[in-house]
Amino acid sequence: MHYFYIATVFSGAFVLLLASVLLILRRKSGERSRVILAIIVFYSVLNYLPRFFDLISGVEPEFVVSAKLLLLANFMVFSYIVYPLEVISPGWLNLLRFLKLFALWLLLLIVYFISSWAGVEYTPYSSLIEMVAHADRFEVWFRLLLAFLMFSPILFILYLYRTKLYHNSDRVWINKYIITFLLNIVAYILVVIFNNDLIHIVYYYVSVGCSLYIVYLELFDRLIGKPTIATPVEYKDNVEEEIIADDIKPASLNTKTVIEHRNSVLLKRLETYMKDNNAWRDPDLSLNTLASELYTNRTTLAQVLQDNGYENYTNYIKKLRIDDFMQQIESGKSMNFQEAFFYVGFRSRSTALRNFQQVTGISPSEYFQKKNILTEQ
Repeated sequence: MHYFYIATVFSGAFVLLLASVLLILRRKSGERSRVILAIIVFYSVLNYLPRFFDLISGVEPEFVVSAKLLLLANFMVFSYIVYPLEVISPGWLNLLRFLKLFALWLLLLIVYFISSWAGVEYTPYSSLIEMVAHADRFEVWFRLLLAFLMFSPILFILYLYRTKLYHNSDRVWINKYIITFLLNIVAYILVVIFNNDLIHIVYYYVSVGCSLYIVYLELFDRLIGKPTIATPVEYKDNVEEEIIADDIKPASLNTKTVIEHRNSVLLKRLETYMKDNNAWRDPDLSLNTLASELYTNRTTLAQVLQDNGYENYTNYIKKLRIDDFMQQIESGKSMNFQEAFFYVGFRSRSTALRNFQQVTGISPSEYFQKKNILTEQ
């Protein structure tokens, strides 16, 4: 059993190391979610290695209910919510919000250091069951608090998901993530309650499995929710009406007139679709996807855009996003450039700033200065 335990810890660390490398290699330009997840997974590797080295050298590993390891476990749990926050709302998490997110953990860390400095001795209990009988001691209930706080980040994820105006993921994905996250925490709590090698081995399999499943969701599951078509039947009906109209068109209408009529109708459908769904806010929206939603092909749609003054699809989307960005700032819905940029569909601040300059000829700060609008850059 002891050697199987060692092999489990080593294989878990090795598999997670490969997973973190894969995430880095397949990261997307302007998107932080895969990099964040790769760092979190690699942090798990760093947690596994000390136990592995202790086991192979014959040293008794530190008990999981030690204050130090419980604090590290809480840090790991809070780190695992940074990733879904970035997925749900790209760019929302800045340095200030990151510090706020970890404020409770930092407070507990300070309490631990102050108590240790004040002479509080943390008895090396082997499990929570062994500790419960001494719950009247500070060093015991402090560790009990650390154990139960590991469930709190799930509530924060749900809160953010339900209160943000724009969601960068669908409900199915967030439910999968929360269930996986919860399973991992429950497995760890069982290790804390019942401290033996078999439970540890099962936990490592569950923990590695949960981490790999989250990596799978990031790499192969669709995270960006595609805007819902308000009335898909209306578009089909419009297509049928156009065909009928074309069937009864006067003989005097030439081919050019027919094409212009169809393009005009397609342009109206495009404008209606974009307005009803705010589709440009989807960072993954492509010409192919848009053509499919409008029941046409990319060549026809691209030609319609060119005929109406847009050099290409990219310039068309760029203009819509910049207009939306300016509206967000001018209306006071957002005072922060980065928040507004990500809200309207840009993946990176640098791209958004470059596009704004291309559309308006000046930077956002100069533009809003001229309008006497106070902003946060």
